[in-house]
Amino acid sequence: MSEAIFRGLSGRLHRFSVHRPHEDFATAPAVYCFARPGPGGRGWTPLFLSRTGNLSKRLAGHEQWPEAKLLGATHILIHQHDERDAREYVEADLAQALRPVMNGPFLEAEVEEAESNLRLIWAA
Repeated sequence: MSEAIFRGLSGRLHRFSVHRPHEDFATAPAVYCFARPGPGGRGWTPLFLSRTGNLSKRLAGHEQWPEAKLLGATHILIHQHDERDAREYVEADLAQALRPVMNGPFLEAEVEEAESNLRLIWAA
């Protein structure tokens, strides 16, 4: 079995196992990623990233898989973790760092100080 390691925005490394989409997946909770081979066939490019409490059930007929295939997805990467808080952390950490194209637009906040008032300005 192959593996992929991604660095989150926090700097932490998150390890994923690499699977073919037709495999039987465990009923375990996990963070999962639809991915295509990276540039030059090295590494992986995440296209969609999410989490679930039941991997087998969630991946059976996943509504995002057809679009991911159109974008070149060939594999599903799995990071198994039992604790819900940990899965939420891993998903958020990686989504911010990797910005998978299918996860939609990401908003970046810019902080400006104006006469001791703090304002957030959102930009897409």
